[in-house]
Amino acid sequence: ASDVYKRQIQNSIRTCREKADNNPNNRRAVAMLRTLLKEEHTLQEVADILNREGFVTSRGARFSKSTVYKLIRRYNLK
Repeated sequence: ASDVYKRQIQNSIRTCREKADNNPNNRRAVAMLRTLLKEEHTLQEVADILNREGFVTSRGARFSKSTVYKLIRRYNLK
């Protein structure tokens, strides 16, 4: 039964990741993020700019340093 449970958790994680990857808010934010990283902004500056420009996370929240960092890691942007 534990193997079934582990598989269910893995499927849930994969589904959440796919939703985040395909979320239009995240796609737009990642495109903007690439540009901001080339300009060598800090994580906090990037979060502030994304928030000021009206971007929201896939869950509709404001960006923080940690959410910016997670996107950088997820999409191998640095």
